[in-house]
Amino acid sequence: METATSLSSRALQYYVMARHWASDLEFFKTETKFFHRLLDDYIVYLSSANYEEKLKIIGKKLQKLEEDEKLTNELLTKQLKHLELMAEDIIPEDAESLAAMQIKLETLTTNLMREYRNTKKQLFLLVESALSKRHTLL
Repeated sequence: METATSLSSRALQYYVMARHWASDLEFFKTETKFFHRLLDDYIVYLSSANYEEKLKIIGKKLQKLEEDEKLTNELLTKQLKHLELMAEDIIPEDAESLAAMQIKLETLTTNLMREYRNTKKQLFLLVESALSKRHTLL
């Protein structure tokens, strides 16, 4: 990132924030794989009528989160590429479009992470409930 020194301080700040969000999205992808594995591992305990509707809701939420992550990642990749081209003086800096995209990315990323945390909490509570009921029956 040596060429980024030719960026304005605002564009450099956008680059740093975008790299941070990219890291968050990578973590999200890893966690989502874990959630699917968790559901697969505990599906026997969650397959009773007591959990069926909640399980469907969480499954739909995970699917929506993955779709939102994909869109956010595509936009974020474009923003990073744009900033890198600016840093290499291949294209001129366009502060207005950078700011607009940065605001959009911040909103998308913040909403994605908030929904992710809520869904994670619901999933863990559901699995915990199923396991505690199972242990009570044993």
